[in-house]
Amino acid sequence: MIVRRLCFIVVVLLALSILACQGGTKTGVVGKWEATVTHKPSGTVTKMLWQFLPDGTFTAAPLADPTAIVDKDKYQIIDEGQTVRFRSQIIDNVSCPIHGDTMTAETPEYLINFRRL
Repeated sequence: MIVRRLCFIVVVLLALSILACQGGTKTGVVGKWEATVTHKPSGTVTKMLWQFLPDGTFTAAPLADPTAIVDKDKYQIIDEGQTVRFRSQIIDNVSCPIHGDTMTAETPEYLINFRRL
């Protein structure tokens, strides 16, 4: 009887610790970010609102109208929580190193600077 209870407690604690570790890696990016997207050839600058959600998805919308979602997809945390990787309709496959409240990414066509709101 005591062994069964101990086994149950160990399983519950193990499950909770795994969930805590998984959630911890995403907390570095979860939240709202302002993205300044610069189109390199034309120099056109667009401000966007990106929201990284705890479930591993993100949404992107114009900063002027955050309810008009223009992109939604999944993101992945890599490099032990130091980098976020995502694919967007707006910005092709990109990896952004997370530096506290900023991230920067570059593709052949775009320079993207993120700032946490």
